[in-house]
Amino acid sequence: MLFRILILLILVTPGYADVTRKLKTSNQYLGASEGTLVEYYTSDRSANESTVKWISGIMKTMSGGKEVKSASITRLDRELIWTLDPKDKKYTEMTFAEFRDQMKQGMSGMETSETAEDTAKTGEEMYAWTVENQSDPKLQTINGWNCRNVKIIATGVNKQNPDDKILISLDVWNCPDIPGAQEAMSFNQRYLAALGFDATALTPGLMQAGMSYGDQLRKLMEEGKKAPGEPVKSSLEIKRRQLEGPSLKEGAKDAVAQGLATKIPFGFGKKESKPPEPKWVEKIKFRSDTELLEVSTDAVDPAKFEIPEGYKLKKK
Repeated sequence: MLFRILILLILVTPGYADVTRKLKTSNQYLGASEGTLVEYYTSDRSANESTVKWISGIMKTMSGGKEVKSASITRLDRELIWTLDPKDKKYTEMTFAEFRDQMKQGMSGMETSETAEDTAKTGEEMYAWTVENQSDPKLQTINGWNCRNVKIIATGVNKQNPDDKILISLDVWNCPDIPGAQEAMSFNQRYLAALGFDATALTPGLMQAGMSYGDQLRKLMEEGKKAPGEPVKSSLEIKRRQLEGPSLKEGAKDAVAQGLATKIPFGFGKKESKPPEPKWVEKIKFRSDTELLEVSTDAVDPAKFEIPEGYKLKKK
């Protein structure tokens, strides 16, 4: 969702008013998820209420495949972030300073993780890049708004092995007439400035991608300015064409099984089987899709930006 903030910061001019918006979201990182998000904005406060269902991956296992509801409140006036648990009626409180420290620790930890190690091996400097514009020139009406498309694909080909490729695609349908876009952008701009980070640092998966493909992402976002306005539909996808074969663990199991088979009497199993050959496959490393469904600029109930009655603070 914070990928959307990044696009807003680039394409929209600040403004001031209350805003409520409803979006449909889907993401692919540590599994695939689908959900809805309702955002509320006023000049120095925001809140969101989300419902997410994981449909694959480790997060589906952790959530049991059930819908997960959550909410958060961000107070620029107090530099506080409240995260609400509607199920248990509890909340946590974090200052902006604590959030900054947590993010810095997380980024530092990534440098020693397996994921960061893999990322370091696929830095964009190892690839020769080309950028292709596949934008649809026709206007399209989406959810009642007239939208113009920008679709840019950056392809990186490994300088040492042309079979190894990175494909980064940005596909957005923007409209300059969305009410409340300026207000949402203004709030998010001030929020990120207060934290000292950009949107890539706050988006799971996109932070990792930004570390490796930052120049390409910036070029794609710059191209997005050719269709001014707020994204009604947006998609960012990063794929890698990589070599895939049996893991070391699977190979060890096969070797043990083959060794036992050759010891079976009467010749059964003596014929050695050829191990499967590694093959080149495309894998999605990160994907984020959003669609703006509804927008209102009516006044937002001030209670949306306060801890609900009956919620208890969860101790750290």
